[in-house]
Amino acid sequence: MKKLCGIFWFLLPVCLVVIADEVLKHISLNKLPDEGSLVNPGFLSFAIHKNWGVAFDIPLNFQLMLIASFVIGCLLLWLARKNLKTNPLISFALFIIVLGALGNLFDRVFYGFTVDYLILFGRSAFNLSDLIIIFGVLILFFSKKSRQTRT
Repeated sequence: MKKLCGIFWFLLPVCLVVIADEVLKHISLNKLPDEGSLVNPGFLSFAIHKNWGVAFDIPLNFQLMLIASFVIGCLLLWLARKNLKTNPLISFALFIIVLGALGNLFDRVFYGFTVDYLILFGRSAFNLSDLIIIFGVLILFFSKKSRQTRT
């Protein structure tokens, strides 16, 4: 139980970042230009990119996307709970991934698309929820690596 409380204290800042991401998405939709109207995109630009597909704008049916998100989310939460006592770092990483995905799923439900507002090199569009997901995947990767080097 003590590990569980410790993990949730670490998840609190992640939740706050996801909430801040939603606020930034709302502000961005009202204030930023569309990505196509950028005249001189630099290293990092701020504009709206409406991602109608899944990762990398790959198109997918909305209902299928919701069902897949639900099934994958449940699987990740089950794995997180299963690893909570034996490897809390893996649980923490899985919880982070689910929180980031919830930020983007919120967009899908309320806007019909994911709102990306950070444009890298005029090509790659992302948001803070995407960075949260990447952060969780990196924790998973490095926790797996460190376990392999210890055994």
